[in-house]
Amino acid sequence: MGGTLTVSERILYHLSNYVKYDDKFEVPFDVTQDGISQAISISRAHAAIELKKLKSAGTIEERLSHVKKGKSRRKAYSLTVAGKALAVTVVQYVKDNDIDPMVDPSKVTPMTNIVSRSRSSRKSSPLPATKDFFGREKELTVLRKALDSPSVKILSIKGIAGIGKTSVASRLASGLTDQRVFWYAAKPWDVPRTVAESLAQFFLDNGCRKMYSYLSSGRAELGELSVLLKEELSENGYTFVFDDADCAEGLQDFLHMFKHSSGPSKVIVTAENVPRFYDRSDVVAKNEVFELELGGLDKRSALKMLESRGIRGESADKLVAMTKGHPLSLEMITVSGLSEARTQVTRFLEDKFYTGLSESEKSLLQLASVFNKPFSTDAIPKDLRDARKGSMLREVARGRFEIHASLREFVYESLSAEERTRWHSAAADHYLRQGDLQERLHHLILSRRGLEAEMLMARSPDDLLGQGNVQRLWAAISSFEPSKPRYRIPALMLKARAANAVGEFDKAWAILGTVAREGEPHTQIDALVEMGNIKSKKGEFEESLKMLGDALERSKDLPRARAKALIGLGVVESKLGNDGKAQDLFERSARDSMAVMDQKGMLMAHMELGNLFIAKGRYEQATDHFSKCAAGFGPVELTNVYVNMGIACAHMDKVEEAKLHLENAVRLAAETGQPRSRAYALTSLSELFMNAGDLEAAKEHCFRALDVFTEMGDGHGMSEAYANLGMAERKAGNLQASEEYYIESLKALDGMDAPECLGARKMEYGAMLAEKGDRAKAEKMLKESKKVLDKAGARGMSAKADAELKALR
Repeated sequence: MGGTLTVSERILYHLSNYVKYDDKFEVPFDVTQDGISQAISISRAHAAIELKKLKSAGTIEERLSHVKKGKSRRKAYSLTVAGKALAVTVVQYVKDNDIDPMVDPSKVTPMTNIVSRSRSSRKSSPLPATKDFFGREKELTVLRKALDSPSVKILSIKGIAGIGKTSVASRLASGLTDQRVFWYAAKPWDVPRTVAESLAQFFLDNGCRKMYSYLSSGRAELGELSVLLKEELSENGYTFVFDDADCAEGLQDFLHMFKHSSGPSKVIVTAENVPRFYDRSDVVAKNEVFELELGGLDKRSALKMLESRGIRGESADKLVAMTKGHPLSLEMITVSGLSEARTQVTRFLEDKFYTGLSESEKSLLQLASVFNKPFSTDAIPKDLRDARKGSMLREVARGRFEIHASLREFVYESLSAEERTRWHSAAADHYLRQGDLQERLHHLILSRRGLEAEMLMARSPDDLLGQGNVQRLWAAISSFEPSKPRYRIPALMLKARAANAVGEFDKAWAILGTVAREGEPHTQIDALVEMGNIKSKKGEFEESLKMLGDALERSKDLPRARAKALIGLGVVESKLGNDGKAQDLFERSARDSMAVMDQKGMLMAHMELGNLFIAKGRYEQATDHFSKCAAGFGPVELTNVYVNMGIACAHMDKVEEAKLHLENAVRLAAETGQPRSRAYALTSLSELFMNAGDLEAAKEHCFRALDVFTEMGDGHGMSEAYANLGMAERKAGNLQASEEYYIESLKALDGMDAPECLGARKMEYGAMLAEKGDRAKAEKMLKESKKVLDKAGARGMSAKADAELKALR
């Protein structure tokens, strides 16, 4: 321990004050993640990282506990036996050295559910009770923002029956404490007269006798009522809610009038389908109507809902997955046994949504249930197109449909094996016409058309990998075992490449071993290259060079295969700091690719040359190479082009351009299922935020990247993200926290052969130590940095380390 406590030590110090609650049913808010972060003055995301480390070290334990004044159980933390022993040492150290532990429990403010204050019945209609309300924070935030928009007159909350439309509208209305809220639950038989009676009483309660007299006269006429409403509602102060607005055809003309007569007042409607009283131009062109389609509850909220009913653990997880968080389905569950609960949910969904449908409507839902994403009208057989209106398909974009997620699994699980084969086969044929190879492959496999699936995998591996979502591709093929001798090895090679792309290195390695043993010579070379690339990603450079060298030796007469081996070797040499060797290898690869007219091979060489020029500080040349790639790559490879373009632009102080490229990379990586690329883009974005002075945003991006790097075991990425956190804390003046992060960045490189990266981290750490005033330690670290960089031949970096040493002296 130094002159101040580390974050981990502060957590131990804090938790040592709460050991008496170890065996208690109820614990204080102070021992939750939020309470701990408040007490020791760090962000919630930072607390999550530190708690995870302490838990892994066996010094704290995590459990679900009831929190005082809270309505549900939360994760709470307590010291283990080993943790208590460490905490005693920390507490004694604080006392002996009279130092500030930087722990203040008085800063803790419990986050309890805030209930809106009750309002007089003279102002508002009674609202439906929402005492067991779970989740929906994001949806409510979006709706409140829309309410504040001057152009929006109507909020339309849509969704299938039981999804929680009424509950969300009620919770939204309950927060409008400065408004007089009118609530009306529409019924199928409603006409203007029935709603006029309720409006009359509402206006009377609010002191407007003129409106009361007219509405209760029984002679109200829409035109005259429109004039009176405009006069009464000329000033804001009213909000009108019409629940189930689409169910009453007799109210649509009244609501159309009301929309144009409500002045500055807001109107909230809930509906299963789009109400007839407004059209798409009100939503898109005029921005007068804001629509929100409700999906199921998020997993955390759905689990809380089940927990409140005594259902938890694996059964709860499976029920949430089965219902997709559909609130009413979850509410129908009254038993904790998984089998009985599944039966209850199935019976409810069948009675609520399925029984009353015609055979053609059921068939259309069955077809829709096999699709992973919205599909076009072309996918619907002609004999089923007339059934669309009653089938509960929803149109998510013009001409594109899907079944609601809460119903999809129920319908799919109800299909017989023959029905699944039939509908997956129809979907496979649809995607053949659409040219979507990934989706076609998915449906071919599930429709038992294995031969066609193997043919597609063997003949179009680059197209399957380069378009669509790599994680979805891996999910589709990971359990599929090709068996036809003609296509088996190429299909296995695709599986290995997909596994490698999503970070499933062990599975990729096992498949590649089979290909290397049983494949044709050129396929064996491809397998060796892929294995060498895996070793490169894991930082095992010596093994990588050996395998890639073997591949190069075997590919003397195969220029296409040789080009791939040269690219792999160049990447490793670049990581080792051997820039000259790397450039020569990349240029040789480009020449080989050009000789056989392999466009993708040439583009890959350009991209790696661009990366190399970034390392050399020749950023304009780097962007020239990346620009050549952009036009020829598909979305998967384009993700990495965006990352690299962003890095190069950042070095040239083209901040906005860099940010745009990196944000595009984050978006594309998410769309194409590349978590590793997404994490590297987030790490680079963190540097932009740091340079702009937004340190909290910088740290948040680092934490998001760390989650991915830690999950994938990417030591290089972890080191970079931790180093950026160290820099952010250094800029904030938190040198103790900065040092902790730099130490973690060095630990992440343990066992990796990455001298240039190691030298850079030691140099950054040494510079921070110099700023902290720890000159002896700084000098030692900077000398180590220079030694590593000199050995790696990284002259530019070594000169920087030397400059830091001279400044120290």
